[in-house]
Amino acid sequence: MSMKIRVFAGVAGVGLLVAGCGGNGDGGSAPAGSVAASESPPGIAPGEPDPHGVRYRVAGALPKGPEKAGVYGVDGSVSRGAAERLARALGVPGGVRAEGGEWRGDGLTVARQAPGAWSYVAEGGKCTRGKGCSAPGETEAREAARPVLTALGLAGAEVGADEVQGTSRVVEADPEVDGLPTDGWSTRLRLASGGEVVGGTGRLDVPRTATGDRYPVRSAADALAALNEGAGKDGTAVPVSRARFGLAARTREGHPVLVPAWLFSVPSQSATLAQTAIDERHLGSGEPRHPGGPSSAGPGATSRSVPPVSYAVAGRELSLRFTGGVCARYRAHAEEKDGQVRVRLSEEKEPGKVCVMIAKDLTRSVTLDRPLGDRTVVTTAGKTVPAA
Repeated sequence: MSMKIRVFAGVAGVGLLVAGCGGNGDGGSAPAGSVAASESPPGIAPGEPDPHGVRYRVAGALPKGPEKAGVYGVDGSVSRGAAERLARALGVPGGVRAEGGEWRGDGLTVARQAPGAWSYVAEGGKCTRGKGCSAPGETEAREAARPVLTALGLAGAEVGADEVQGTSRVVEADPEVDGLPTDGWSTRLRLASGGEVVGGTGRLDVPRTATGDRYPVRSAADALAALNEGAGKDGTAVPVSRARFGLAARTREGHPVLVPAWLFSVPSQSATLAQTAIDERHLGSGEPRHPGGPSSAGPGATSRSVPPVSYAVAGRELSLRFTGGVCARYRAHAEEKDGQVRVRLSEEKEPGKVCVMIAKDLTRSVTLDRPLGDRTVVTTAGKTVPAA
C-alpha cells in the first residue's frame, strides 16, 4: 500500500468524466484498469490548477457492489486494560492513569470514549530528537511495527511503509472489516532507526458489526458521477486506476463511523478518493464533523468555546493545546476547507457543580480527512493558530 492522501470526494471544484464505465451487472467485474495520464489542457502551465476543474476518467468496466449495506460504529468506553495493552506494545513505562476523559501515560493519550482515539510521542528515546539517526528501511520498519499492530488486532491489516518523515518512517495499517477494505480508520506508527517507535496515532476500537438499518447502495458509476458536478467539459482529465467497494470513516451525529463507500485510487495524486455509496441523509447532520476528546457532559450542561494556544500534527491527527479546568469536559472540532482547517474547542460544564479553580495545560485531538499539508489552522473567527 502506497502512501495515500485520504480525500472524501464531493468537494466543490472537482469534476469527472466516466469513460466506458457503465454498469454491466456482472458482480465479478474486475476493477478499472490503468490508463495513461493526460496532459494539461492548452494554455495551462504544468503544475498550475485548471480553472475548469478536474475530471476523473476510468477505463474499463467498474465493479458491482451489493444492493444494500449498513453503517459500522462502536459504542461504550475504552477500558484501562485496553489502554495498557497499547502502552506495553509501545514501550510506555508505568502503565496508564485516568485524567478526565482520557487514559494517559508517558507521551500517550487515549480517549476513554470509544473508539478510543489515541496519540503517542516518545519521550526521551535516543532518536526522539532525530540527532544522529536516519529513517529505517521499509522491511525493518514493518518488522518493528508488527508487535504493536498485533497488539491492536491489526495483524492481518493492509500495511504500507513508503512514507518518510525526516528521520523516521511511517508504517500505516488499514483494517479490513467484514471482508471490506477501509479508508480513514488507519493506525500510523513512526519508527526511527533500530526499530524505535517514536510516535503514532490511531483508534483502539475497530467496528466489526453493522448497526441498525441497511441502505440502498449506489453504483460505482453513480458514485463517480457524484464526485462533483462543477467541472466543465474542458477540465483536466485524471485517470483512476482502481475502484473498490469498501468502508470509509465519517461522522454520524458527532460519532466516528465507517460508512459504505466506493474507494477510487488516483496514482498521479498518490490519493484515494472515498465517495459515500449511500444517501448521506442516512448519516444525519454529521455535526460536529470531526469530534475529538471525551464525551459531552450530561443534560443541562453549559457550553462555551475555548481558544487554542497551538497545534501539533502527526499524519491526519491534529492535536490542539489549550488551558482548561479540571472539572470541565472538552471536545475538539474541525471543518476542512480549501487551504484552511477551521478548529474549535468546546468546554462543557455541569451547572451548579462545585469545582476547585485550577487551570491545566490540556490537549484534545481530532482526525482530519487528509493530512494537514500546507493548509493553515485557524479558529472559527479566522485567527491563525500557531504550530507548537
